[in-house]
Amino acid sequence: MAGDSLTDPVDAGQDDWRRTVSGWHLAFATLAVLTAGLVIIRDADASTAERRIALFVLVLLCGWYGATGARALHRDHSRLGVIYLAGAVPLSAALFMAAPLGALMSFMLYPHIWALLPLRRAIAVTVASVVSLAAVLIVRSDAYGEELPTDILVAAVALVAALVLGVWITRIIEQSRHRAMLVEELAATRAELAEVSREAGVLAERERLAREIHDTLAQGFTSVLLLLEAAKAGTCERDQAARGHLDQARRTAMDNLAEARALVAALPPPQLRDASLPDALGGLVERFEAETALDAAFTVTGTPRRLTPNEEVVLLRVTQEALANIRKHASGAGRLEGVLAYGAAGVTLRISDNGQGFDPGDAGTGFGIGGMRDRVTEVGGILTIGPARPSGTLVQVELPS
Repeated sequence: MAGDSLTDPVDAGQDDWRRTVSGWHLAFATLAVLTAGLVIIRDADASTAERRIALFVLVLLCGWYGATGARALHRDHSRLGVIYLAGAVPLSAALFMAAPLGALMSFMLYPHIWALLPLRRAIAVTVASVVSLAAVLIVRSDAYGEELPTDILVAAVALVAALVLGVWITRIIEQSRHRAMLVEELAATRAELAEVSREAGVLAERERLAREIHDTLAQGFTSVLLLLEAAKAGTCERDQAARGHLDQARRTAMDNLAEARALVAALPPPQLRDASLPDALGGLVERFEAETALDAAFTVTGTPRRLTPNEEVVLLRVTQEALANIRKHASGAGRLEGVLAYGAAGVTLRISDNGQGFDPGDAGTGFGIGGMRDRVTEVGGILTIGPARPSGTLVQVELPS
């Protein structure tokens, strides 16, 4: 698609001028070879020594271009460009003095001047270059009499042509750079719009879910609390076991109501709002032990540190889901062990039991394991569910630093 080109690395990071530099290298090499051939074949008036001098100067010019000019053309008004022209202008004049056909190389010299220098400096160097070549022409032809006006006129025409060519090249380069800047700005704007659109979609979905949670779960938990209060009021004082179960059910309903309200208000989970992550996870395990009568232990190793809010929420939710699965599926379990380990490479959470275990590949149609895996993946972590030693099930989350 045409729009995809706006973010293409070539278009975004390299303008039209930069992509033509390789063509300039080829043109320079072609003119150098042509000049060398003409000096050898066509310059019959020159002596062998003059030809050798001309070819030597041409080799120096090509070497200087390869060492400095070729790299300078890939930069904007760099010091390397000034260094290249400081050597290229006198070498071009020397080449013209050694062999008139060396003037062919000026077809590359003038574009280089305008490509490598800002406007005012380019004009000054162009004038100096044309004047030096005109001086060489006058000296070579001994034009101090009738031919002097003609040579001056030729130099003036050459100067005007060089200036016109330079202004044209400058405009092309500036337009190319301006276009590249516009393309980069447009690509950045598109990226910003895409991010804004994504955030708007997330916000809209959050609002929709908040309405659904408010209209269903929150109201349902409120009704459950009212029914539990009524059931507790009608329970005999001596029926302590029933009252204990009702109290646990009431606390569970209240906690889940708080969760639902937090989701509606886009707040952190209640467990993390006023407590650290180790305290919140330890509280979950303690409550699990009180409700199930299993022997439960929670240990923190390493030096605790703050994680990102998303990472802490993920570890909290995984712990809640793991405890819920142990409650529902860990037949024969008598002990639960939780470990939150802080290390240099990251944080690891392990929840294990000594029940009969289960096959993670046969997890039914619920959303528990899949939801845990999705949450952990979203924060760049790794979820492992497998057998514990010597028996039971291990749920492990690794979050890299």
